[in-house]
Amino acid sequence: MTKQYRILMLGYRKGLVDACNKLGIHSTILVDPWEDISELPACGDNEKRIFVENLSKDETTLFSLMRSNETNFDAVITTEEYFVVNASILSCIVSKPYIEPHVAVAFRDKFYQKKLLRGVVPVTDSWMIDDIENFVIVEKYPYPVVLKPVAGAATSYTYIAYSQEELEKCIELHKQKLAENPAEIPRSMVIERFVYGDEWHIDGWVLEGKLQSFTASKYNFPLIGIRNGGIVGSVTLHPETNKKLYDKFHQFVEKALQKLGLKNSVFHMELFKNDENDELIFSECAARVGGGFIYKAFQYLYDINLYEVLVRLALGEKVLSTPAKTSQCVGWTFLPSASSTIKSLPDSSLLMNMPGVIEVEYSWNPDQEMPDTKLDTTQRTGQVLITGKDEDEVLRRTKDVLNYFTDLTKN
Repeated sequence: MTKQYRILMLGYRKGLVDACNKLGIHSTILVDPWEDISELPACGDNEKRIFVENLSKDETTLFSLMRSNETNFDAVITTEEYFVVNASILSCIVSKPYIEPHVAVAFRDKFYQKKLLRGVVPVTDSWMIDDIENFVIVEKYPYPVVLKPVAGAATSYTYIAYSQEELEKCIELHKQKLAENPAEIPRSMVIERFVYGDEWHIDGWVLEGKLQSFTASKYNFPLIGIRNGGIVGSVTLHPETNKKLYDKFHQFVEKALQKLGLKNSVFHMELFKNDENDELIFSECAARVGGGFIYKAFQYLYDINLYEVLVRLALGEKVLSTPAKTSQCVGWTFLPSASSTIKSLPDSSLLMNMPGVIEVEYSWNPDQEMPDTKLDTTQRTGQVLITGKDEDEVLRRTKDVLNYFTDLTKN
């Protein structure tokens, strides 16, 4: 890239900032009180940061940009789920959108998303609750069902109910949370039929609506299982040794993304696979890079960084498929909560010395509150990238890492 491109970024994400720096792109990063600004790295030479009162409100973002005389960019991007629509709307004013606002909405509103896809790919039944404060159950649902925000993320405020009595309790619990914090707790919710089967995530990008390189990864357990102590993680199946399955995913994913209108963007899709009848059932999809070490697993397999792909696509560059660069399988896992009395985490070299471990990243510091991994799918003390000759070996090594870390952090 010979031109000095300028990108506006909503929310700080290290992987995205690193990608801009590597590509020689100047990034102006908008931050608000939602982030702990004191914990962010020092601003680099090719960065600028602007404080915004509330990034979820377009007017406060525009206030800050106008005051700073920053109104002309080559692209507006974000990897924060809650700001995808804001970034699209803002790009119509200070840049040009690579995701149109009506498409961005289809990747945030989970009820609308399924409405668009119904009849295109299998989706679960769903019922909209505009305002849970005034909601009363008047119909029979096919229990079990899931109650969740219509535009949520990371399984926050998500409940499972196996009967009407349990659903009523979940609704009352959410109403109590809403009464305690009306500014933060979502009011618009959706009820969905619970889907049985393994939960998968598909990650990659589309170019002009055509699916390019992607990974098919199976979560180690359905994500709602964090409530029972499950730790978030997945294993990526290799495309060459699982060609038939990848072909099945390719057809399903491309059809869904084309219906949702995604043209040139990265994506993170979640779906269920029923092994009894081999059916795929759509769960939800985001127009952003997946969280955790998903991008690390993708890069290990394909030797391409999804954050860089996002930046290049947003600038109008064509990024084509690339073949897998390794025959190894790869997976990742979050690390669980440690003892509340622990003063520090074990030296990461102890985990790095374990078979298959190629990267360890801690995200908890001793001066912080210990994360509760049962709360939502962003909570972790750290994360680990693990390889093996096949999926089974990656799973075994993942289990060994989790057991070892738990033993090290009991006290």
